Amino acid sequence: MVGGLGTRLRSTFLSGPKSMAAVANRPFLEYLLTKLRVDGIRDVVLCVGYRRSHVQDYFHRGTKWGLELRYSVEEELLGNAGAVKKAARMMTGAAPFVFNGDSFLGLDVEAMWDFHHSRKALATVAVITSPRANRYDRISTNEQGEITAFRERDDDSMDGDNGKCLINAGTYLLSRRFIDLIPDGRPVSIEREMFPKLVGSGLYGFFTDGCFIDIGVPEDLARAQHELPARALHELPMRSRA
Repeated sequence: MVGGLGTRLRSTFLSGPKSMAAVANRPFLEYLLTKLRVDGIRDVVLCVGYRRSHVQDYFHRGTKWGLELRYSVEEELLGNAGAVKKAARMMTGAAPFVFNGDSFLGLDVEAMWDFHHSRKALATVAVITSPRANRYDRISTNEQGEITAFRERDDDSMDGDNGKCLINAGTYLLSRRFIDLIPDGRPVSIEREMFPKLVGSGLYGFFTDGCFIDIGVPEDLARAQHELPARALHELPMRSRA
């Protein structure tokens, strides 16, 4: 999902969707797509809307990155759940991964896939421990990893004694059953509507301690300028556009 407006980045990034914000002279989205290729994912559908030409003109069909890119165009606001449901019509397979275009997560996608299918999950959410939970939705799970509660970012009732808590890391594995439950005809949010009402119906949290960078605010975009190029040097061989 790469059509975010990036309104909180206006002091440092003046135009285009925030997934195209520059990190060491490359779009943030390029790091995400390269990570997918390294993880063995080749077929990618990008949900685009706001100033989509910034994305399409740079990546085209994805050939230079070893990917097969297609674009699901959001002509009207659908919410991220509605955008996923529309894009799912272009996908094959039982359960697509969904990645937010403004966050990078060091995730073992194969392990998350195995976890999801071993539990016959309706949906699986990548979960991390964070001390900076005021920006993120909190999650509670039981010993089997099943999600028992979601709390919005300003609710600190689920914080641990050390101030840390479990948060939604913005990467999902959604079954076709979940996608079929998304209402048509109006904007729908995965996090605000779908997840809370489906607690107890087979939602699971997959724990990871991988690197998590969310560029939603200027401070974290600045952090990405240092951390992502270092990771790319050792883990994410980037493709030249020449």
